[in-house]
Amino acid sequence: MASLRILYIGPHPPSPIAVRPWLFLRALQGRHQIDVLTAGGPPISGVGAVARTYAPAALDRLAALRHLPVSTVPLQAMAIESRAMRAAVRTAIALGGYDLIHVEHARALHLVPPADRARVLFDAVDCLSDLFEQAAPYQGRLMRSVFRLEARRLERFESQAMAVVPRALVASRRDAAALRKLQANAPVSVLHNPVDLLRFQPALERSPSTVVFTGKMSFHANRVAARWLCDEIWPLVRRRHPQARLLIAGARPSASLLRRRQPGVEVTGYVPDLGRLIAGAGIAVAPLRYAVGIQNKVLEAMACALPVVTTTAAVGDLGFEEGGHGFVANDPRAFAERICWLLDDRRLAGEMGRAGRDHVERHHAVGPLADQLDRHYHDLCGVRATQPEPREVEAI
Repeated sequence: MASLRILYIGPHPPSPIAVRPWLFLRALQGRHQIDVLTAGGPPISGVGAVARTYAPAALDRLAALRHLPVSTVPLQAMAIESRAMRAAVRTAIALGGYDLIHVEHARALHLVPPADRARVLFDAVDCLSDLFEQAAPYQGRLMRSVFRLEARRLERFESQAMAVVPRALVASRRDAAALRKLQANAPVSVLHNPVDLLRFQPALERSPSTVVFTGKMSFHANRVAARWLCDEIWPLVRRRHPQARLLIAGARPSASLLRRRQPGVEVTGYVPDLGRLIAGAGIAVAPLRYAVGIQNKVLEAMACALPVVTTTAAVGDLGFEEGGHGFVANDPRAFAERICWLLDDRRLAGEMGRAGRDHVERHHAVGPLADQLDRHYHDLCGVRATQPEPREVEAI
């Protein structure tokens, strides 16, 4: 296929934390010239021929308030508003000679001038209006109103975006179906999340009595899940397995989560080598009360050959096999019981872990998924792909 000039615009620099673009762009930058413009922290080396980041300044925060009356601008898009980044995007598009513009996430699309959105491949990843609608009941009184307001703004944004961009991607069929409810003719396709199978692989030694929950702990869904796990699930596990150890690993844990540390419960904060930590445990849990998309925490645990105890919300259309890759439970007692089953039966845990690793190798390896993204690039540019695009089921 032809080599393309691609401008990538996102709310965060691609990194092992912003892992979807990190893995895709690293896989494709040998085929195409990819320049990267993002908000947030310093760029990570190794991604992008040109990589620049723009942190919002104090005046940018004030300038972002002008978007409040515009009901199609999400509040989270206002949070990364940067006049310097806007100017850099306009200049790059005008002078860069790009074949297409790859935009990641709802936070970044507003930075592309409307006249240039006909060249945009919009990787929405998830249906965020659905996420915030689900999340609202689990927040405090004040934040509940904010989440519902953001859900309405996101719904209007997503409906408009699906009517404007020529192609959009999401990580799961349930998100594609949700976006088609907002815009019947949404040009949306499913591109599953990739997993770094070298970073996340089985360990030779592990602690069978260690249970691990991972994720960015500042993210609201993980905060709610960690609280439920510590307060309602883990005490039931400890009654039957007093030697069991719970490890909660992820960046920026809240003060309330840190206060839940006690003998048998560790909260680590950011872990540089997350793969090694996961692989060294015996069981992974993902007790999410609500979710959209594909949960990387589940995929990464499966890649490390750990059985996973999770919820219906977290599983979505992952292809997770109940009783094959782990267990699904939605109330504290059933969730704790299934953890205990795996603590009691190491052979079963091992069999489930090996089946999970096989599933991730077959369905979430970086190479084949990067090839799918490459075909989307070429189709958008009018360059004929050499392989047919597989049909996706439109709804669950």
